[in-house]
Amino acid sequence: MRDETTFDEQRGNGGGGVQVEGVLSYFFTKNFSVGVGGRYWSMWTKKRGDSLCSSSGCVGDPAIFAKYSMERWGTFFQASYKFD
Repeated sequence: MRDETTFDEQRGNGGGGVQVEGVLSYFFTKNFSVGVGGRYWSMWTKKRGDSLCSSSGCVGDPAIFAKYSMERWGTFFQASYKFD
């Protein structure tokens, strides 16, 4: 419904990523367990990426080159019950 958005289209050429997750669980009974865990993930471009738009507009503007990356981590709790 809007004529313009505030998001720029971005592309990367050659990239990578990683995700690691671990959980430590304790069984209170053979059917019920609780656990705590953590996860980490990251993504990046190996080469220069380009943004196809700039703050002055998108049509006819030269590409803006940059390297993009993202890292996130988090913790979580879980509970599980197994029905026989």
